[in-house]
Amino acid sequence: MDQYVVVLETGYKLASANHKITATEPLPHVEANRLFLELLDGQHADLLPAKADTSYLEVSPTEFMRIHRAMGGAMVMDRVTLARVH
Repeated sequence: MDQYVVVLETGYKLASANHKITATEPLPHVEANRLFLELLDGQHADLLPAKADTSYLEVSPTEFMRIHRAMGGAMVMDRVTLARVH
């Protein structure tokens, strides 16, 4: 049975190295896909905390980006990817 992980890359901002990359443990496809879709719906604040002034951009069926304005107007990007483990 194939296993999948959800990779969260958070806090990307121009000229800043304060981003964070985390991944779930390998999960069955159904569970990983459910988690991915719940994150896209704004659930799981423990993994992807809510931010004001946010846009969710669906890049593909397995990747989305979240863009928001931080204090001072800087744009911050978060990316979430559903990936099969090889």
